[in-house]
Order: sequence, then C-alpha cells, then structure tokens
Amino acid sequence: MTEVCRTTGVKDLLARAGLRPRGIQKEAVGRGLLEGRNVLVVSPTGSGKTMVGEMALLRAVSSGRRGLYLTPLRALARQVATVLSERYAPLGISVGVSSGDYYRTPEELGEYDLLVTTYERADSLLRHRASWLESVGTVVIDEVHMLSDPVRGARLEGLIMRLRQLVPGLQLIGLSATVGSPEVLADWLGAELVESSERPVPLSCHVLATRQRAALLQELVMTTVQADGQVLVFTQSRREAESTAAALAPEVQRHLTSEEQRESQGQLSSIENWGVQLPPDLSGLLPSGVAYHHAGLAPSARALVEQLFTRGLVRVVCSTTTLAVGMDLPARTVILTSARSPGSPDDLLDPNLVHQMLGRAGRPGRDRMGFGIVLTSSRGESARVISAGGGRRQDPRTGEEVLVARFAPVRSALGDPDALAEQVLVLLDWLGSAAVEDLEDGVLLESFYAHCSRWDGGARGRLFSIADMTALAAIGRHALSTTLAAAREGVLGHVEVREVSDRVIGGIVHSTAGSSHVCRFSLRTDPAGVIDGPMCSCGSPISDDGILCTHLVALGVAAATEHQALADFVVPLALSEASPLSMLVRLGLVEGGESGALRPTALGRTVCRLYLRPTTLREVLPLMSVVDSADGLVALLRHMVALETGQRVDDQLQQALLMAVTTRTPLDEVAEYSGVSYRDLVSLMDTSRWLTYSIAGVADVTGMARVAEMARRLFEDLEVRLRDDSSGDVV
Repeated sequence: MTEVCRTTGVKDLLARAGLRPRGIQKEAVGRGLLEGRNVLVVSPTGSGKTMVGEMALLRAVSSGRRGLYLTPLRALARQVATVLSERYAPLGISVGVSSGDYYRTPEELGEYDLLVTTYERADSLLRHRASWLESVGTVVIDEVHMLSDPVRGARLEGLIMRLRQLVPGLQLIGLSATVGSPEVLADWLGAELVESSERPVPLSCHVLATRQRAALLQELVMTTVQADGQVLVFTQSRREAESTAAALAPEVQRHLTSEEQRESQGQLSSIENWGVQLPPDLSGLLPSGVAYHHAGLAPSARALVEQLFTRGLVRVVCSTTTLAVGMDLPARTVILTSARSPGSPDDLLDPNLVHQMLGRAGRPGRDRMGFGIVLTSSRGESARVISAGGGRRQDPRTGEEVLVARFAPVRSALGDPDALAEQVLVLLDWLGSAAVEDLEDGVLLESFYAHCSRWDGGARGRLFSIADMTALAAIGRHALSTTLAAAREGVLGHVEVREVSDRVIGGIVHSTAGSSHVCRFSLRTDPAGVIDGPMCSCGSPISDDGILCTHLVALGVAAATEHQALADFVVPLALSEASPLSMLVRLGLVEGGESGALRPTALGRTVCRLYLRPTTLREVLPLMSVVDSADGLVALLRHMVALETGQRVDDQLQQALLMAVTTRTPLDEVAEYSGVSYRDLVSLMDTSRWLTYSIAGVADVTGMARVAEMARRLFEDLEVRLRDDSSGDVV
C-alpha cells in the first residue's frame, strides 16, 4: 500500500486534489464519517453523494487500510475508477478496477489502495477468500437500493453480511437517490442517516401527452440545443435509440459551428481513438452532434460517446437504460420517449427508475435548471404516471408544478427460496459447516430480510424455512402479491375443500362474481409418470409465466389453513417446488456432517467458487451427462447463458460465436458477417469464457472427463480470441 498517505489527513488530501466539502458532505463529516462511522446518504443526483464515499475511502487509506467501491454496472465502475485515479493518483494513491472473471482471484488486486468493482466481482473475491480483503477498512456501496433487486439483491445482501463478519469495525457507506423509508436500511447498516431532498440545480419535471411523439420530441430537443444545452433521450429499445438519433441528427447539425464539427471529426480520428470499434452509422452521426448509446456497443464506443457528450461535442444522446444509473453526464434536459415498461407494455416503468432517469438532468456547475420530461400517449396515461411517481407539488424556488419524488422502500430479496438456497450454500462454504438451527436462528437473523420483518412487526421466530417448503410459500412463488393477499382476506370467494389426501388437495371455489370452479393440486401420475400438478375447470390453471389462477390460489390458502400438514406436503410437490435445503441436498451440493451439521460437498464448494446459481446447476447437470460433441456443448452453453444472465442467444449469435472460436477472422468482421452487434458478440464470448470454465470445473468434480476436456478446449480458444482482439474492451 501507499506509505505516504498514512500520515496525510483526508482534508489535506482533498485540498491537494482541489476539492472542498460542502452540503451533505459537511453533514456526513459532522455525523462521524471521518471517525469511521457507517453512513447512509440518500439525496438527489448531483448533490455530492459520491464525494462522501470518496472521503470515507481516503479515511481508510490514510489509516493504513484499503478502500473498496462497489457499483452495479461495469461502465459505472470504469467511470468511478477514472475519476478517482485522475484525482488521487498524483497524490500517490493507486486505483484499480475489476469486473467479470468471477472464477479468478488475482492477488495482485491487493496492490491497490482503492479498488472499484461491481457487486458480483466483489462477491466472487469474497467467495474465493482473497487474502487482502481483511485489510479493507471502508466499503462504499453505490446505488444501495439494489438490495431490492429480485435477481441481484440477495447476493448483495449476502456480500454485506459476510464482509461485516470478515472485517470487525468495517465502515460501510451506502449511497442512493431513490430510497423510501431510508431509516429501515440505515438501522440495518448501523449507519447515520444523511438525507436531503435539495438539489443544487432545481429540476422541473413534466408529463406531456401527445399523439405526435416524434414532432414533439424534436421540438423539445431543439429548444434545449438552441439554448446551448445538451439533451439525453431515453428510449425503449436499441433500435429506437438508433432510429431516433438518426432522425434528430440533420436538425441538430445545423446548429453546430464549422469549428465544432471539425473538432468532433478530429477527436474521432485521433490516435487515442484509432482502436475504438464504432458502427458505420454511429461514425456518421457523431460529427452531427448526435449519438446513440446502448449495450450493443463496445465499451470503448460507449466511452467515446460519453467523452464527446461530456466535452459538449455531442449535444444529444439517445440511450437505453445503460445511462440511467449513476453516470455523471452534463444533460440539461432528459426526455423519456415512453413511460411504459419495454418488457410489459401494459405496465408502467418502475417509478424509482423514472426518477433515476429524470435525475440525470441539470448538473452542478453547468446548468441553472434541469428539465425532465416524460412523453405519454394519452391524458389518462399521464395521470397514471403522475400518480405512480408521487403526484405534483409547487417548487418554492421556481413556482413550477413538478413531479414529487416518492420512492418505494428498500426491501430484502432473500425471501425467494432460490435466492435463499444459494445464500445457504455460500454461508456453509464460508463457515465450513453449520446446523440448520444455527443458520435459521443465528446467522440469517442478522440479514436485512430478518431486519425488515422485525421492523414491520413480524415475529422473530421461523422467518426462514431452510428445510421446509410450505404450501403458502409454494403458492407465493406462483401468485401475484395482490392475489395472495386477497385470498388470505377471503375476498376471492367461498372455498369448499372437498378432497384431502396425500395425493390430492381438491375443492370448489365459488367466486364473488357468482361462478364456481372445480380445482385441485394433484400428485397423481399418468402412464408416463408425469404428475397432474395444478388443475382447474377455468381452463387456465397456470400461465406460461407460472402464475396460478385465482381459484387455485384461493383453494391453496384455504387448504393451508384447514389442513396444514397435508397441504404442506401436496401443494409444493404439485407445483414442483422444493425447500432450499432439499434442493441443495438433491443436487449433491450439501451433505450431513458430524453432530447433524450441514457442510458443502466438493461439488457444492466448486459451484460456489465458480459463481454459479444452484438453480442453474439443477437445469444443466442432467444435460451435461449427455453432451458428446462440440455442438452439444455449445447448445448447453447457450442454455446456461440464458439461465445466468437472461441474455437470449439466437441462432445468428450462436453462429457468430462458433465462427469466432474456429477462425482467425477479426471479431468486428465476424460480427458484421453474422449480422450481430460487435458488443453482443464480445459480451457473449466473455460470459461463455466464464461458463465454459465452470462447465469444466463441474465436469471434473462429477467425473465427466470428456465434457471437461471439451469445455477446457473451448475455454482456451475463447481466452486466446479475447486476449488477441484489438479492442481490449472486456474488463
């Protein structure tokens, strides 16, 4: 570590970097930030939250410890690392950045005073027990509201719990702009709450209904551009981002001076940008002062767009949600082209995400006012957006009617049985062994999930059912929360439970609308051995998304109340649900040890260290045993990518992957020939590198030598191609 910083105070370091605490930063100092107290900062974008985290990191370094800064996105990790390095490297503080490579633990990362990582990378380092982690004094968690994320939240929660166990007296700093009821989270973190609703730059937000979306969008964009401002347009898809940028470019270009256009062109042809992978259409747009930004671009291309936007050479960026979180960009105006969720057009975007995006508008030192605009298709939709977002109020400083920022409380995602199963495995690997009672009544009672339950007035006992899957828990995984609540209140209708055995729970549900439906949860099997499962005379017992009809929800809740023991046996099996522990045991990840304690098997430790989800192993382990060719391995890999990342790998992308590893054709040419995005190809190759390494590791432990050898060869091919590729994009 850097010796010179151990004797240099935080305020001296800030002064030497040309910085001075203000606003919430001074308040955080007054709450004990520089004495090592935990702090949760909840304040709008641009209010200076990040510097609170920086000050805590400097405190750790000046005390002879290391600092760890966690972000949800790779792009944000790179940006934060760049800023920290520019500010503090001249002062002798070394800054590193690392993401991906979940299967590796390079000890050289311990050479840095400050390390910026994604949540998952930090979690993988902890699972591998990187020796230098014990010297970390401060951990800053940016966008800490991600604890609520249904996919990533439980992993972040488990990471925080284990870091606190590893490092006594660890200082935790949470940062967020969108936390409702922040006192709950602050209490769990043992943190001083620094909360502010004041923005250094006032934000005026409006919801506008229009039938001429393209015309209004152009008018709004040009109003800002003509006033020498910059605009960030959030779109619903990559294609929309590209087409919107192309439509806006001619009008924006007319307002650029010849000198600005020459400077932009010179930047594109500069030596430092020679290796940037830019699609031809984007190269043509940039001199016009317009760009698009989405996950299909190479990181170097996205970084160039961000750089040109920051320098004012790009006036308008059309983006998907890749710029929605954390990125510090100088937009005076932010426009959402739609308030609807891309994945479910009937639903509105999450209000927290809407406020995150609108909060990008108006940056300190650049603008006197920020403007956020949401476009809708009707007045009714506008009213829904305003109501969901928190309503309206009058800004006393400007007199403007603006949206009220009302954020949902942060709640734990650890209650999901699959997430709990993974964290049980991680904890057993961390502890070596533990009894079920010790996990349920000891370690897990320190979780955010248990804390939220106690805060909400829940009982302390039986918060977790590691070894059991109850009927209500199984139904809860297949019912909307509002439907389940209605069933518990008895408002879905009258239920007659008529058949109760160790094979069937059945009955009739008389709905409040006057109809009656016969339904059952059945363990009976057909001649092929297939279980009947859930059945209902309504004809739609369970949707493609796994959601039960209201009649089965009502029956299940009634049966769980009247016949708990049998319902707890039949209903989970009929729905193919298992307790967290039974799933881990069935997969061979956990076994019994001495005195009834549980411990991870060799396979369990391998899965944990490879950063695989147990649910992924459940799906792919039977498939691995029948892989006997390279095509079969790629098909398995394709399935694993979808399970672990949600990324859909179509035939074109699969063929591009095969071409990339079987030829020496440059990757940009492979992408162009295959008709896929260069960034999508590189991202797939990076993910595939991790997953082929994981397949080899699992195959080694389970005795599938041929599969292990095939996977290892594919892994080595991917290593070579990614290392030799000139982009150097994958971090």
